[in-house]
Amino acid sequence: MELKQSAQEYEIPHQLTYYECDELDHPTLSMVMSMLSVVADEQSNKLGLNQEVVQSTGGSWVFVNFEGKLDLQSLRSGDTVILGTRATGYNRFFATREFWVRDKDGQKEYAHVKALLVFMNLTSRKMEQIPEKVIAAYQAPQVKRVPRGQRPKQIPEDATLSGKQYHVRYFDLDANHHVNNARYFDWLLDPLGEEFLTTHQLKSFSIQYQQEVRADHDITSEFMMVDSHTSLHQIKNNGTLCTRAEFSWLS
Repeated sequence: MELKQSAQEYEIPHQLTYYECDELDHPTLSMVMSMLSVVADEQSNKLGLNQEVVQSTGGSWVFVNFEGKLDLQSLRSGDTVILGTRATGYNRFFATREFWVRDKDGQKEYAHVKALLVFMNLTSRKMEQIPEKVIAAYQAPQVKRVPRGQRPKQIPEDATLSGKQYHVRYFDLDANHHVNNARYFDWLLDPLGEEFLTTHQLKSFSIQYQQEVRADHDITSEFMMVDSHTSLHQIKNNGTLCTRAEFSWLS
C-alpha cells in the first residue's frame, strides 16, 4: 500500500465501520465527507497548521461549494480505502482543493470531490483575504482566477416541493461554531425517504452554501424531482435560502 504524503498531496488509510454505512451497508455521503475532512485536517497538522494556529489569525477556512462523482455502492463496512487530498490553487480570496477515496491498489476510485473555500473572520462571520501563513505551506499554485465549480440548478419559484423541518442542535455544530458541512447532506437527502434511498444509487452531486445555519435555527429541507434521475434540493431558514444542491441518481 503506497501512500502519498507531501505538502502537495496527502493520503491516509481508513477502514470503513458499520456506523459510517446505511442500512444497505454502503457508506453514506455525509460520512464520506466527514472522512475527507479528516485527511485534510491531518495534512494541515503535519504542515504545522492545526486549528489553533489557523484560528490565531482570527479566521478559519469555510467551504463554499462541493461537486463530486461517486461509486459508494462498491464499498461495505470492513473495507479498507485510501483517503486523499491536494490543494489545487488559490488567489487572494478563494482556494480550491480536491479529495478522493480509492482502493488500496490505486486501481479504482470510489469518490472524487472538488471544493471551493474562503477564509472567514470568526468575529464578523464574513470572508476576508487569505493570510499567507495559512496557505503557503500547501505549495499550491497562485492563480488569477479560481474555478468556481459546478453550481446546482435553481428550483423554480412555482415548483411543487416536498420536504421536512429540522431543528439545529448544539451537537450539529463544530469547533468553528457553525454547522458541520457534512451535516447538511443528511438534511438534504433524508426527505427523499427510505423507499427512494434504498432503490437509487447516488452518482454525482453539487452543493452550494450561501448562508450559515446556526444553533437553534429551525430549517426546512425541500426537494423536487426534475426527472427519475435528478433531484434539486434547498435548505431555508425563515424563508432565507441557505443551501442549494443537485443530485444525480441511478435506479
